[in-house]
Amino acid sequence: MNRELTTQSEGVEERPAARRRQAAQKVVTAQDDWGLVEVGVAGNGEVLEVAINSALFEHVKPSDLAEAMLQAARAAQRRARHLHR
Repeated sequence: MNRELTTQSEGVEERPAARRRQAAQKVVTAQDDWGLVEVGVAGNGEVLEVAINSALFEHVKPSDLAEAMLQAARAAQRRARHLHR
């Protein structure tokens, strides 16, 4: 009986750890408000990919593009942090 409880409690402890590992491997994406940039981050918040909407790219100033990139990256990092709670 005691061994059974120990085995059950170990399984309960492993589930959150397994979920954290799975979330860390998942790429979380987000876009800026204008749909100009999409950023993908790892579960730890590391930026892994950046995609720029080519249809809009020629119509924006470099400073607006930079702001869009920051906005999308911050949004993706917030989502990734939320997944790790």
